[in-house]
Amino acid sequence: MVEFPNLIVVLVEPESPGNVGFVARSLANFGVKELRIVGPDPREDYQAQIFSVHAHDILDSAGIFKDLGSALEDTDVAWAATARSGGNLSVTRALVPLHELPDPTSLDGRIALVFGRESSGLTNEEIGLCDVSFTIPTADEYPSMNLSHAVTVVLYHFFSNYASEEPRRTSKARPATRKEREQVLVFLDDMIDHLDLKDFRKPIAKQIFRNLLGRAYLTGREVTTLTGVASKLNRLAKEHEDPGDQTP
Repeated sequence: MVEFPNLIVVLVEPESPGNVGFVARSLANFGVKELRIVGPDPREDYQAQIFSVHAHDILDSAGIFKDLGSALEDTDVAWAATARSGGNLSVTRALVPLHELPDPTSLDGRIALVFGRESSGLTNEEIGLCDVSFTIPTADEYPSMNLSHAVTVVLYHFFSNYASEEPRRTSKARPATRKEREQVLVFLDDMIDHLDLKDFRKPIAKQIFRNLLGRAYLTGREVTTLTGVASKLNRLAKEHEDPGDQTP
């Protein structure tokens, strides 16, 4: 039985084929079937094959992608795991703890769990492609976790809290697609560009809206309404822009 048919684990440029094998095994342990790998294909490596044990089907069927954007293209939501917080001054790495992520069985869209490189994790640009960045609580003295351990802890959290023998009940409300959410951001970004804000504050404001939308888990109806409001706000911002502030 697949406990989490809408979960997809995405590994970005994993550096150890053995870790990839262990990750495939963890997916099998906790009812997740789909694995995606960004970067070189490690599936035929001896260590990947050995350490996947009885999860060869998950390993062998893993999708291989050239970049994270293409790996997330057909997903609805992406949650990025990272150990590096930017603190209160960073909006890109404004992390939520693992236990605050919602129940994945309550969401109808395809959810990507994104994990970075063993040595350096995910870049800010890669985190920016995701809707939410989260962290696994660890000791302050040593917050970094082995890749396969991190995947296992996250999947165990979901399995122990949300797995059920009952059939998964899907909501009648269609989840907002990635393209629909991006359209809202097009209007919001343009609006911010026309507001009387200092230039260095504009990318911060744009990122904060991305963080808020990423955590909202919008339905299609909600995002359609929000798009209309954002479009009107954008038009008002342009109409009221001080002509003296415009560059000739």
